[in-house]
Amino acid sequence: MGAPTWPPTPEDAFKATLKEYGDDARAVMHIEDDEEAELQLLAQLLFRAPGRELASGEEIGTPLEAVSRSMEAWLCMISGRPVGIAPSDPSCTDGERIFLPRAMPAPSHAQEDALLYRVMALIQLGLLQFGFLRQRKFLVEVHRDWVLRSCYHLLATRYIIRRWPEIWPGMRHDFEAVRFLSKAAVLRVNLLVVPSKGMPDAFLALYDGLIDHLDVPKKIPAEVATALEAVDSIQMQAGAPLVVMGQAQRLRQYFRTQRLGPPPLPWFCGIIRPEWLLHDLSAEMAQSDAWKEGPKPLELLRRAVDKKGGLRMNDRIRKLMGAESTNAPPGDWEALTKQGVARPETDENGRRYDEWDGERGVIRVGVTKVKEVLPQGGALDSFTRLEEANRDQIAEVKRRFEALRLEERWLHGQPDGSELDLDRAVQALVDIHCGHTPKDNWYKRFQREREAVAILTLVDTSGSTAGNIIRLEQEALVLLAAGLQSLSFPHAFYTFRNHGPNDCQMGRLKGWNEAHDEAVQRRIGNLQAGGATRLGAFMRHAAWMLSRRPEARRILLVVSDGRPHCQGQYRDRYGVLDSAMAVRELQKHAIHPFCVSLDTHEDAETYLRHIFGQGHYLILESPDDLPQRLPEVFHSLIS
Repeated sequence: MGAPTWPPTPEDAFKATLKEYGDDARAVMHIEDDEEAELQLLAQLLFRAPGRELASGEEIGTPLEAVSRSMEAWLCMISGRPVGIAPSDPSCTDGERIFLPRAMPAPSHAQEDALLYRVMALIQLGLLQFGFLRQRKFLVEVHRDWVLRSCYHLLATRYIIRRWPEIWPGMRHDFEAVRFLSKAAVLRVNLLVVPSKGMPDAFLALYDGLIDHLDVPKKIPAEVATALEAVDSIQMQAGAPLVVMGQAQRLRQYFRTQRLGPPPLPWFCGIIRPEWLLHDLSAEMAQSDAWKEGPKPLELLRRAVDKKGGLRMNDRIRKLMGAESTNAPPGDWEALTKQGVARPETDENGRRYDEWDGERGVIRVGVTKVKEVLPQGGALDSFTRLEEANRDQIAEVKRRFEALRLEERWLHGQPDGSELDLDRAVQALVDIHCGHTPKDNWYKRFQREREAVAILTLVDTSGSTAGNIIRLEQEALVLLAAGLQSLSFPHAFYTFRNHGPNDCQMGRLKGWNEAHDEAVQRRIGNLQAGGATRLGAFMRHAAWMLSRRPEARRILLVVSDGRPHCQGQYRDRYGVLDSAMAVRELQKHAIHPFCVSLDTHEDAETYLRHIFGQGHYLILESPDDLPQRLPEVFHSLIS
């Protein structure tokens, strides 16, 4: 084998360029100027959107979160009902929400993926809108027979694809275009992908009008042709589910005689989940509360009491029934029997978040799961001892925070006020001389109030905080809570730690609407250390919480004792880059993050500057300074 020639031949140069830059180089090969071609290649590398992948490493296309918000509004407009969107693969519905895949398959193509999302959502919405999931007896029948379910779904999809363009003619283009997308044409039986080769003619005929890459047989079985003709001839929407079910039953019987199983469904059709729709939550809740009615004699007694107009109970009876804390009238048995039912305070399912792989330049979709939990409270004496030990500091913090109640400043550009705003008055005169209509914001007024602020404090309770660190964090929270009680700013305290990416726990010490009552004090006095620090996931969940606040200024205060660290690859540079990306996402939502670090290692300055940016963190020389410095930091953030 000979050595490579120099200079290389045009063919060798072409191959070398493709090897170095990939297929992106093909678009600039026609440019004769080497410098211009190099600039275009670099522009594609630097400015194109980062790739996305699942936790398994599989590359994906457009994620659901990129289109879900606008699609919810669009579906609400065309259906006249509130429509929520949630992730699930394949697409389906539970009667209230529409579930769509978390991401489209690779490669990413924004227009095609958005088209596919729209069509998938329209099919699921059509199942609801046109009554195909309304009849309970139909759902029971398709739940028992998978062949009937697939036939019913295919025929219903055929009707939906014809019906939507009749109502909204602009949708015709979407349904015609989706037939040619290879992503949409993947055939599945439940979650199992099946090949299209060797498909029986009876099945192939059902895909006519749904996908175009399959060859429709020249001779369609009479039973299948009759079913398709019956569905295509439906005129009244009210009778569509009945006709479709009748034809689906005929197809099921025919497929049985031919010894055929369920026909596969194109991926964009989704799936019908009758078990979700048959689930009656209200009946289950009523059944779970049935014990409160008591045995039969007690039920008869209650009816007799209700018939006589109620019973006045003395305090002892009320106490025995657990009704001493209710404000219901003595005869209000309904309130007395239901007062013990409390709504769950935590979301057991949690929320999933993406993660940034900065070393590879890829967004890993739905890798982490953050769940809000309610920590167990301890003895009240622990909090009381902390207050007693820091009595003098608490008084000083309260004095300093009370000075922040009012803010004095001039508001310029007002339609009315106590004085003339000269700059805007001059601008108005210029507009008049130029023949333009001037604005009427010529005044300024003096304001004595403070801008609304919402602050969320995240406290690291990972395993490295065990011992002295977690005690100092408790003292700092006691001081900060004392200062914030003197202000009217909404605030919340949460702890954070995790045991892997799918078990990220944010413990609620104090919620937004909670008072600093005994329950909060017990939780603050009983902090427990354990787990790791997957910081990026917690800051993203904090961003979601703060983005729902109406205040003009929103602050995230993070207290941690070390760099982001977790099992697997979330350590060293990976964790730092992901946390830095989470901070950028916070700033995109106009949320101001600040970190108080207890890390005394030499490299702390480097990674904190990379994550939070210059001036947005404070490294304490001694952890013992935390109780005094944390209120000072907060004071500086809002002053």
